[in-house]
Amino acid sequence: MAQKDAVSDNNDNYGTTSTALISLQSRPDIGGLIDFARAYSPYYGSLYANIPTNALYMQDYPAVDLDSFWRANASKKSQVITMPHSGGIVWKTGGTLGNPKMTFISQDELRSISSQLGRAIIEAGLLSMDRIANLFYAGDLYGSFLLHVMSIQDLSVPSVHIPVGGSCDASTTIQYMKDLDATVIFGTVTKVVQLAEYLLARKQTMDQIRAFMFSGEAFFHDQKAIVQAAFPLARIRSLVYGSMDSGVIGYSVSGTDLRLHRANRPFVELEICPDGDDTVPTTQPMVPGRLLVTNLNRRLQPVIRYPCGDRAEWVDHAKGLFRVLGRHNESARIGPVSLDVSHVRRIIYQALPDASIAGIQLLLNRIDSLDSLTIRIGYQPRDRVGATKAIAAQLKEERPMFQQHVDLRLICPLQVEFVDAKDLALNARTGKLMGLVDQRPTEDGPK
Repeated sequence: MAQKDAVSDNNDNYGTTSTALISLQSRPDIGGLIDFARAYSPYYGSLYANIPTNALYMQDYPAVDLDSFWRANASKKSQVITMPHSGGIVWKTGGTLGNPKMTFISQDELRSISSQLGRAIIEAGLLSMDRIANLFYAGDLYGSFLLHVMSIQDLSVPSVHIPVGGSCDASTTIQYMKDLDATVIFGTVTKVVQLAEYLLARKQTMDQIRAFMFSGEAFFHDQKAIVQAAFPLARIRSLVYGSMDSGVIGYSVSGTDLRLHRANRPFVELEICPDGDDTVPTTQPMVPGRLLVTNLNRRLQPVIRYPCGDRAEWVDHAKGLFRVLGRHNESARIGPVSLDVSHVRRIIYQALPDASIAGIQLLLNRIDSLDSLTIRIGYQPRDRVGATKAIAAQLKEERPMFQQHVDLRLICPLQVEFVDAKDLALNARTGKLMGLVDQRPTEDGPK
């Protein structure tokens, strides 16, 4: 547990000290959320069972363990939610075909999320009278398209919504945008790169697009040239930083550093825990660590000290400015496809049930301007080809979205490497095996 002498004595709720212990006496909003979750959520009640009810600091409470959280949050008889889900919406936020991750949102929470996202859209640079081509994906329990329908409807500036979606082919999508005079694109980076390739192959550009606002995946350096060539007048901005499970985490603040965001205060409280200090946060600038999210607006399915899956660093804690650095070791994002490290481990154990595996590591890279996933396994099978095929087949069965995006040439085919245990990368500070190694360059150059 962190030392109490690291706590600031000033009255600033957000503090400016090097160790960001948060007093629950000065933050009754956080204390009330913790008490509510403890009383009404069986999962949080169990998680906090050994924590005194008069604990003084937010950091006295453990961070959520994602494996146990999602095991408890089953589609039926969830042990995480605090009450019957009698109104609102359900979203899928990842998982596998047999074990999907579901997020339960109440009606009031949905209205609030929509309002927060609307504010994010304005801060990202939407202008009065813009015509928005919404290219996010709809259906299959995904929430991004629907949320933007709701948020655009309640914007504080007049705009026209063009709900194209993400499933139309490039030719149809571009024709819709031309015919309906779209000026702004909302969508994933992968989708817009696909459109850019289509245009450039036909020696065309779309000068009518003044802004491309992306969300759902990172924007990499090698993608900028092709997007700017096809949409030469478009400013590229992060639309919002968030997720279906954590909510709206941060707002876009820069047109040059696309990873820089401002925390969505007062709706969320963010903590950055340096590598090696698993749950002790810092407020020091440029110290990378795991990003934990507490959503103060969520009561049905509480989100308290929840690892959102990314690494980040503070730029200015007092102003809420932080920079997203890439994925942490819990989850990989390959194009628009999410894969939890724990799910990949289970897939490998199912594919190779008799193997004695020393370690499993996911390596992310960029090859020919596409995201690439390599699974490195500390094991030497007699039949490498057969073992690789078994893993690929199990992944296709459990997470068909991965192979679907390979077939669409939006991500690279799966690579599997069998290595000695000594060849698996370790955390230089802790000596622990790194479940995820992200070697992809960011939009402003290599990391």
